[in-house]
Amino acid sequence: MTRTFRVPIETPQPTQLWLSGRKLHAASAWFDFDEPRYDPLPVLRGATAFPDRDEPVLIDGHTRAFLAHLAGADELLIRDVSDEDHPLGLYADCVAWCERKEVTSVADFAGRVVNHETHQRRWVDRCHRVASVLDE
Repeated sequence: MTRTFRVPIETPQPTQLWLSGRKLHAASAWFDFDEPRYDPLPVLRGATAFPDRDEPVLIDGHTRAFLAHLAGADELLIRDVSDEDHPLGLYADCVAWCERKEVTSVADFAGRVVNHETHQRRWVDRCHRVASVLDE
């Protein structure tokens, strides 16, 4: 069963280096900055996913998390999906990339919003290349 809970907004470790400006713009159209409401953001946590980490690792919803940050939220609503099947090797690589670039909280996306094509080239294509190597 998936557990849903709140954590301080600075706690989850992102697994993404950039945000798509197009996606951020589209999400900001429906996002309520006065009363942020969104589906719980999926995280991996615990010994199964990342045995050396105490903090949850955000695996999706980075744009919504950043919008919550911009709205001044103190907490994020997250759900632990560690019991589901996820490419843990790929997410471990993503966390390492983020740590090297000092992207360790959703606030660090300030200055890391790029146009959609750049996001595709810099991030999505990179993840696909690494995933294909890990699948071999």
